[in-house]
Amino acid sequence: MPRITRRKVILLSGSTLAVAATLPYTSILAESKDSLGWDAFLKTCEDLSGAQFEEHWIKNQDDYTKKIENLLIRLNLEDDKIVEFIESYNNYNTRFPEIRTIHRKTEFQVSLLEFESDEKIPLHDHPDMTGVVICTHGKIDVAHYDKLTETSENDLPLLKKERDLTMTPGMTATLTVNRGNIHELHAKEFTRMIDVFTPPYNRDRSSRSRYYWIGEETYEDRTDTYEAEMTRGPFRR
Repeated sequence: MPRITRRKVILLSGSTLAVAATLPYTSILAESKDSLGWDAFLKTCEDLSGAQFEEHWIKNQDDYTKKIENLLIRLNLEDDKIVEFIESYNNYNTRFPEIRTIHRKTEFQVSLLEFESDEKIPLHDHPDMTGVVICTHGKIDVAHYDKLTETSENDLPLLKKERDLTMTPGMTATLTVNRGNIHELHAKEFTRMIDVFTPPYNRDRSSRSRYYWIGEETYEDRTDTYEAEMTRGPFRR
């Protein structure tokens, strides 16, 4: 019998993964009568994404992200198209997770994120965007911060911790323009996630996006508040 390596298990089809019990939440979703195939998921996301053009969008973002969160929970990960995305995984970046846009429209985008063990995305923001992510495989630590309107005495940004969580398959997390918009992700083992951002990245939002670097000490002994430095890229010089 051929030896099955960790990588081969990761690349197996969704049905085989369910049998191997490597993605127990997948089989639960697939068996649910209320589950959504890929095409139905995209169509519903498209219908909901129109909310960003409504008058009270800023106030309604928590409600919107909750609806997208519910869709991700219902997404059938054994849909042939999703299995195809998963099976095409390659670890091209040795220092950074693989982030692949698997659907993009003017209103929203869906991406597949794959982390090797110990890979991370440092603190970064999403200008004028909402985000919803679900963990479908593995284990990953996520920290969310809010950017305060005030700055430090050095005229640097101040970030306040909003929440910490460790995500495992089936768990979701959300961010809005004003809540938890700055976050970092650090995988404890091979991890796969799917996220939905509304609106999607474009040239303007990409140009305004920044990475943040904080120390271990809080700012002036204020609880969960840190002075931050900013960079354009994910690596400090």
